Amino acid sequence: MTASDWIAVASLGVAAAAFVVSIYAVIRTNKTASAATLVTLNEGFRQAWERCVKATPVPDYELAELLNLLEVACAIYLEKSLTGNSGKLMADYLRGVLSHLIGTPGINDQALGLLQTPETFNFIKGFLKQRPALSVTIPPKWFELQP
Repeated sequence: MTASDWIAVASLGVAAAAFVVSIYAVIRTNKTASAATLVTLNEGFRQAWERCVKATPVPDYELAELLNLLEVACAIYLEKSLTGNSGKLMADYLRGVLSHLIGTPGINDQALGLLQTPETFNFIKGFLKQRPALSVTIPPKWFELQP
């Protein structure tokens, strides 16, 4: 082997190592961004629930804000922006919260009045169509509207 062959082999080794390091960096960056998104959503939900709990009955605009935040969280989850444990935590949270809201008849009636178009809550609908499905059997009309 000539010196230029050894240099080519060494360059290939360095390039392979750089490729592995860059893949690791992308994976870590995705996990960090996913965790930051989860923390931000969590704070948004904390504030939305606090406003809803303080107001009895819940005003339409507060319920609309909560449902809009749920819609955003479902959209983020469905586009797979949340990975790893962050994705699992958000899926569990969304299933629990949506199960609670769907199981509350007053909320269902109130949410019906918030619908603007058949596309309203499309991402919530998409999330609910995934498996494992929610364990509720109440037919909530506000997220089953067809276009």
